Amino acid sequence: MKHFLLLTLLAASLLGAGCSGNSADDVSAGDDSRCVPMTHILICCRSANEGVIKFKVGDRWITGHDYANIDHARAILSTIKAAGIDDVIIDLTNPSQWETVPASWPGCQPNENALWERETKAQIETIETVCNELGMRFVMFIGNPAAHTLAYWNGIAKRIWDNWATKDVYRKYGFGDDRPMLVVFYMGEDFLKMYDAAPAEEKDYLSRFRIGTCQVNSPMNFTTTDGWGYRHKSSSSDNKVRFVCPNEGVHPTQWKRSTLQQWKDKVAWAGQATEYCIFGSYDDTCDAIFWGIADTKESQTAHKRYPNDEAPDAYYNVVKEYLSSRK
Repeated sequence: MKHFLLLTLLAASLLGAGCSGNSADDVSAGDDSRCVPMTHILICCRSANEGVIKFKVGDRWITGHDYANIDHARAILSTIKAAGIDDVIIDLTNPSQWETVPASWPGCQPNENALWERETKAQIETIETVCNELGMRFVMFIGNPAAHTLAYWNGIAKRIWDNWATKDVYRKYGFGDDRPMLVVFYMGEDFLKMYDAAPAEEKDYLSRFRIGTCQVNSPMNFTTTDGWGYRHKSSSSDNKVRFVCPNEGVHPTQWKRSTLQQWKDKVAWAGQATEYCIFGSYDDTCDAIFWGIADTKESQTAHKRYPNDEAPDAYYNVVKEYLSSRK
């Protein structure tokens, strides 16, 4: 217990727990009307749609929406904004999305990992353009440093800093902390140990961000940096950030689609966070945490199907109605 408390205090100091200040984003403890709503978006991995899960994109139902297509991006981000969410978290957790030259990784095909020029760059540029048009903002979600080293992701943090983090369209934390935000796909307690042990040159760019961390596939002790995803429901230890998704499990063997009532309860629970409430992903079918307007009835995966013949927009409407009621 002493070790956990020490880690929590260190996290608050190192990574910057939110604090009271004069920011327009300040919020009073216990007031659920001001926590900032966000959602993740998945810009890769369309194969997880199984070729049959169709998202409504404008007036079309398609299985292969592409954020590099500005019409698709406008339609999806406009739909997210209409639900009451102005800030999105772009899933860029796969190292291959950042590769500018082919990488030789086990199990990969030639050129499979040279995705930056072929896909990712255009997707981010289009999202940035549309966010500027709509008055929305984005932050980036990077991968597991235990799987691909902290130094590697520090290099990615430099690219994010140099190209996006200082722009107005990139979300700053607020609540007395003006650093740009970055979400890391790793548990807070473990991330802090790795970060603290790393030499300065392996974290010099990561240190410029307000970092949020995630639950991955196992139970964990939540710290002040947690609560940004990516399983079931989670909260930072100080209740400033809460995440929920319409999937009931943590480990993939436990995944199960939330009923509509369970989703309503989760959304209300997340809204009790005092700074940020994160509502799953609009369209992540890989981890089945999506709540977007989708026709899922032909999916062969139970935890991806909206149950009980729910309408394609039923889970979306839960978020929209909840956020509308706060106004």
